Amino acid sequence: MRTLFYTLILLVGIFSCKSVEKMVEKGEYDKAFSYAIDKLEGEKNKKTEYVKALEKAYFKLNSVSFKEIEKLNANVRPENWSRVLSIYKTIENRQERLDPLIPLVSENGYVASFDMKSYREEIRVAEDNTCLYYYNNAIALIERTEKTGDKIAAKNAYDELKKIERYKARYQDSDLLKDKALSLGLTTVHFEVYNDLRDFHGNNIAQDLLTLPVSDLDNLWFDYSIGKSASRNADFVVIVDLTGIDFSPERERVNTYSESKEILIRKDKVKEKRDSVDVWIEKEVYERVRADVTEIFREKKSELHGKLRVMHTRSKEYIKNIPINVYHDFNGYGCKFAGDERALTPESKKRMDNYLEFFPSDIAMAEDLSGVFKNAVMTEVKRLRFE
Repeated sequence: MRTLFYTLILLVGIFSCKSVEKMVEKGEYDKAFSYAIDKLEGEKNKKTEYVKALEKAYFKLNSVSFKEIEKLNANVRPENWSRVLSIYKTIENRQERLDPLIPLVSENGYVASFDMKSYREEIRVAEDNTCLYYYNNAIALIERTEKTGDKIAAKNAYDELKKIERYKARYQDSDLLKDKALSLGLTTVHFEVYNDLRDFHGNNIAQDLLTLPVSDLDNLWFDYSIGKSASRNADFVVIVDLTGIDFSPERERVNTYSESKEILIRKDKVKEKRDSVDVWIEKEVYERVRADVTEIFREKKSELHGKLRVMHTRSKEYIKNIPINVYHDFNGYGCKFAGDERALTPESKKRMDNYLEFFPSDIAMAEDLSGVFKNAVMTEVKRLRFE
């Protein structure tokens, strides 16, 4: 059993060594590098195969990295500085993983050779040039916005300046430039309410619409306002037009029907003669009962019509015209019966409702319409794209 155990351990070791050698042969240098380090860490007797595999993988990985840096040619193509910086950091991280194993000598005395050096200066230069590239891009984009009013350019400028923060805080005047980009890229949307209703309810509804929670939509790039006191110097003006309101007459409909059934009221014992013999039998006594049901249906309808008009203040053109039509209906119901409750079917019993709602006033229905209209307006506003 002990012989088998040691044989298995030996076979695992052989296959592991072949495995890392195959990774190197296939060009899977990252994989081989990590695998070899994992196998060598903490081992007193370091297998020569792992040491040589690690040495070769490290050399190959660095060769590929330096060739990539040369190919990127960031001095000529400054947009590649961020990639160059990333490669140098990868090389440095690779060295940091390897450093605890140095000097690396195998169990057979093989001494691995690794080209280790500091890349702090290369990283500093790449970092400076990366930040400078983003900074210059941001300035160019801000200048474009100032000349053309292109808000997308200002947003892109802000993004470029945010990238600098990954490497350096408070780079040059980037904080001031971010504020400027935010100001130039901000889209302002102002809401106004126009009341065209020929109805005394219109003023109340118009006042209620001025409480639309448009400021809840504010974010980094959009500022929403409503009412006369708010700034009118906006990029877009959204006009909420109230164009029509209507209330139907109060309608009441009565429906009556009757239900009846025979029910067992008692069981009597009576004497009958059967085959000349008196016998007592039980006789069921039934009675027909009846109930008259009255249902009352009340109905009143209301509707409010309007539209959203979106104006681009620079062109003075209306770019959107969205109809808003909302309806709020009242339906009242009452049901009662006269007669014997036992005659009612289960369905009729469920309908019983002694509380019959009064018809709502036009004022109450107008308030309900206003709430529904506000929700419809906010739904449409959330769908709008102000560009």
